[in-house]
Amino acid sequence: MTLSPGLLRGAEHIVFDWNGTLIDDLWLAVRGVNHCAERYGVKPVTHASYREAFSFPISDFYARLGFDLKRVPFTEIVNFYLEYFDKNVAECPLHDGVHESIAAAERAGMSVSILSASHNAILIQTLRAKCLLERFTYVVGLTDNLAIDKRAAAIRLQKQLGGNPERTIYVGDTLHDFEVANAVGWTPVLVATGHQSAERLLASKATVIKRLGDLARALTLETDVVSFGERSVS
Repeated sequence: MTLSPGLLRGAEHIVFDWNGTLIDDLWLAVRGVNHCAERYGVKPVTHASYREAFSFPISDFYARLGFDLKRVPFTEIVNFYLEYFDKNVAECPLHDGVHESIAAAERAGMSVSILSASHNAILIQTLRAKCLLERFTYVVGLTDNLAIDKRAAAIRLQKQLGGNPERTIYVGDTLHDFEVANAVGWTPVLVATGHQSAERLLASKATVIKRLGDLARALTLETDVVSFGERSVS
């Protein structure tokens, strides 16, 4: 797929997903799932099998992995996961290209915000720890830990942003981010370094970039076209 400056040139706002898009937390998510798998007697996941199975709502993802949600409530599993994840998330680095992408968007006159399935309080805490909080106009997380759907939160954020939703770019790393953008009328861009494989993202026919730095380049350059191979990932 291709990402050209023309796709971005008329944009007024850029909204980023957080987990897997700006913060490189895939490795911790895999460890967290396996932390739960060990406790509840489920086969552990690999990095690759996690990316092939991951989906929203998160309860369906756990069911797909073999967790018996009739025997053990999903709320118990997700709280056990988050106890581990939240304790270690400070160790997760930002993806390469985060600061460059934010700066390029600001130079282009765009506002920059976040829409995440993370609990809002934890999201703000982590952004503050990464010295990023003040860079965003709006920071919108969810009010619970169930990570069911971000569409309602996206609609609220669009009301805050105002204007034509087609002038908002939403950058995420999952098919759900693609669905959220389409539901609100935003222009979706998916990055292939997060929680779902490039092959799954490309199958959606969404605009897919190989890494976040490609977005920074496209925001900066007037004539370059950033290309991402139809199926191959190096």
